[in-house]
Amino acid sequence: MVRLGLRLALHSGREAFTRLLLTTVAVALGVAVLLGVLAEFHAFQADASLPCWECTQGTSVSNVLPDQGELWNYSVDYFEGRTIERLDVAALGPGAPVPPGVSRLPGPGQYDVSPALAALLRTVPADELGDRFPGSRAGTLGQAALSGPDELAVYVGYQPAALASVPGTQLVMAVGRGPGPQVFTPFFRYAFGVGVLAVLFPVLILIGTATRLAAARREERFAALRLAGATPRDISVIASVDSVVSALAGTVLGIGVFLAARPALAGAELTGTRYFTATVTPTAWGYLAMLVAVPATSAAASLLALRRVRISPLGVSRRTSPPPPSAWRLLTLGIGLVLFVAGLLATTAKTIGAPAYPGLLIVMVGLIAAGPWLTATAARWCARILNGASPLLATRRLEDNPKAAFRAVRGLVLAVFLGTIAGTLIPAVESLSATSNSAALSNVLLDAFASPNLGPSQAIQGNQGLAPRAGAALVSNLRAIGGAAVYPLYSSPQAISPGYQGNDNAIIGCQVLRALPAFGRCAPGIRAVQANDESQIWSDNPRNSTETFVDASNPAYPGNLAALPLQAVLVRVNDAATLERVRTYLAVHAPPGTSALPGDEAATPPRTYGEALAIRFGRAVVFERLVYFAVALTILVAGCSLAVAIGGGLADRKRPFTLLRVSGTPVGTLYRVLLLEAVVPLAAATLVTAALAYGMSVLTVLRMAPEGTPVPLLGPVYFATMGAGLAIALVVIGVTLPLLNRMTSPDNARFE
Repeated sequence: MVRLGLRLALHSGREAFTRLLLTTVAVALGVAVLLGVLAEFHAFQADASLPCWECTQGTSVSNVLPDQGELWNYSVDYFEGRTIERLDVAALGPGAPVPPGVSRLPGPGQYDVSPALAALLRTVPADELGDRFPGSRAGTLGQAALSGPDELAVYVGYQPAALASVPGTQLVMAVGRGPGPQVFTPFFRYAFGVGVLAVLFPVLILIGTATRLAAARREERFAALRLAGATPRDISVIASVDSVVSALAGTVLGIGVFLAARPALAGAELTGTRYFTATVTPTAWGYLAMLVAVPATSAAASLLALRRVRISPLGVSRRTSPPPPSAWRLLTLGIGLVLFVAGLLATTAKTIGAPAYPGLLIVMVGLIAAGPWLTATAARWCARILNGASPLLATRRLEDNPKAAFRAVRGLVLAVFLGTIAGTLIPAVESLSATSNSAALSNVLLDAFASPNLGPSQAIQGNQGLAPRAGAALVSNLRAIGGAAVYPLYSSPQAISPGYQGNDNAIIGCQVLRALPAFGRCAPGIRAVQANDESQIWSDNPRNSTETFVDASNPAYPGNLAALPLQAVLVRVNDAATLERVRTYLAVHAPPGTSALPGDEAATPPRTYGEALAIRFGRAVVFERLVYFAVALTILVAGCSLAVAIGGGLADRKRPFTLLRVSGTPVGTLYRVLLLEAVVPLAAATLVTAALAYGMSVLTVLRMAPEGTPVPLLGPVYFATMGAGLAIALVVIGVTLPLLNRMTSPDNARFE
């Protein structure tokens, strides 16, 4: 029977070969997509699990340095919006621990850089980047120290005595080997879960649809074999062989397509990071699972489609309509909505909406389960509203088997669901931070020398800021840089007094506020004011840090500003090169920042408010990229599934459509029948899905956004994306319509 099954699959004429070819291509596309998603997720997991040398913690440095271990000072810097991880290190003995990526510590006056940073140093002027690192380049950091090929990192060697005097330096006896902080890792893991589920469903639909291609014609042939004496077991073997051949060939082809596209996938930066190509892999278990699971699933789908033949060879001719779907199919959808709302109520700022994800996944499953009921309901309404032969034929078929009708479009339904959520939530997140003030301050850099948020152990020069004479020299030298306008902020006398607990901790000249009106304005006739900027200007949230915090009620400061310590400088720059020259000058001549762990805002390096906003948006952008990537894949796979389903439906109904043509039915009537059969379930499910997703997104914004946030509205990007997806579906339907005229031509009215 296996040999007969192979012969029937490979040598049964043009129609069987065409079906085999289409099934193979469809399965290959689905397998390549699944492998790509699994490979990207593996790279994300591998990056999240990397040993975090940046998280190394030590002890305070004593006056007498020991003869073992090393001095360690980790900090971050920026260049053109990209983060530079910097480690200043000094060995205290021959057995000093070595961080990953190098075989030895750089000596005093030497530094090792990552390949990406080395490329920048070769092309960028030294006063914009290279001057920040004292000494000369000694080597290159290896892959073990980096999360990807684009990461900027540097190890700078020092004399122990010099590094010991730098604030924040620690004594380290061992380099940290554990994974880094995973604040947003669970968030992105859930986002990947949603994306995998969103892609998995359409791919399984595509594979199942391709496996069932021309199922009615195959049932007739297998029924003939039953009448010729074949047993149900024989039919099962033949059908399984037929399905496994195409599925196995498609799986192998899909693996080849994935391997060809793997380098491009590694550079896609779906999560904001370009991974090393070696980590972008589904692993050997992923390949093995595809080689086993896809043919097995295909065989199971084929056997399920031929269950009538296995019962009796007359089961094909004794077709009966399946029972209509009941409203119980809405139960899963209702459960998902309840869990989603409960998850929103349980979410906090730390969980970032994670408790609502299980409900979101169940809602997606519920949409698939409720689709046939929606299709049957829409068909009944169309039968009442529309008149004519085409609506009659189309709605009768939809009501007869709504499950099969919805199967071809449910992938597009998931794309609409995800696209609506992304189109609602992403603009809402952006609007929470993108204020008019943040736009006005986008090219203004802030460097603080004594942030009010720093404790006594972290303060520079005892929390007094930069001494008046040194501060005046720094401001003067910054103003000498062409294209830079400098605005100083001073520490108030009360703030630098021992034991002071008040809030008026900054003195701001009114000329600064006239130049930067986003921060507020002074009362008329005042030269300087006292301000409480503790919760505004130092915040890592751009919405807070750009709020107005000075008004006419702030008390005047009548003293001499030149006698006060310099607390911070605000520098407005006119171009990117000027920004980097200012940042390089501050890195060399200003008091250094303190050592901090990744994600610690206490040691934020000089950066513009625009960069802070971009960093804040980065998480939302990554989520948006993941969702739209899933939507694009879903539309692609669902479009292929729709084409396969329509083509298979034409093959199954070649005889009745040909008889209608012979009896005088215009071909235009049959065109409209196919169009309505595809459009009615798509339109019904799309409208319900879009409304449901929009409502869930609005609930999310109202629950998690600050009070007073307006209800988000769908923007032009959403309508353009969804319109393009639906247009693709209509194009697919239109492309398959000419097959109807060819297949049902009266000249070819011959049947087996």
